[in-house]
Amino acid sequence: MTRPLIVMFLVLLVIAGGLGFYAYHLHQRVAQEEQRLAEKASVALPAAGGPTIPVVLYVASDADGALHREQDNLPLPEERSERARAILRALLAKYAAGSSPHPLGASSDIRDVFLLGNDTAIVDTSAGFADSHPSGVLAEELTIASIVQTLAANDPKIARVKILVNGTERETLAGHADLERFFTTSEMEIFAKDAK
Repeated sequence: MTRPLIVMFLVLLVIAGGLGFYAYHLHQRVAQEEQRLAEKASVALPAAGGPTIPVVLYVASDADGALHREQDNLPLPEERSERARAILRALLAKYAAGSSPHPLGASSDIRDVFLLGNDTAIVDTSAGFADSHPSGVLAEELTIASIVQTLAANDPKIARVKILVNGTERETLAGHADLERFFTTSEMEIFAKDAK
């Protein structure tokens, strides 16, 4: 081998080693960031404090394609939209549990609930709610029905619900359920197995 080939071979070896080190370092950073996001993304329930109030949650079940009425006791804020947000966060916490009958992505959250007049609720979900939602007509419709029926059960004035993703309108939830419209509580009652 000639001297220039040996030098070129050594330079390429150093470059390959440097790229390998950089790839390893980048992989470690990505793993740390994913772990940080997973810890941050878990649904935060309202802080325990004050008396608890009975609430109704309509929990979706993939096994029978229906909503099941469950009662829970939660400490809730006084303000109506904050109360709705806390109740929906409790619902999503049920779906985040390991034994959930209708699992949703770990980064699913309710960012805010806005009330327009007495009868309309705008539910602003996290981007992770839609991005990690299982795709399928029934799975998506069950999630929407669960949110709508839970809101209506705890605030009977609510008759229409609009779902946003990260503050903006989205075409579908995960490819099927149309999020460009309002959902009425009456149309979602068909999923409720355990009626009021």
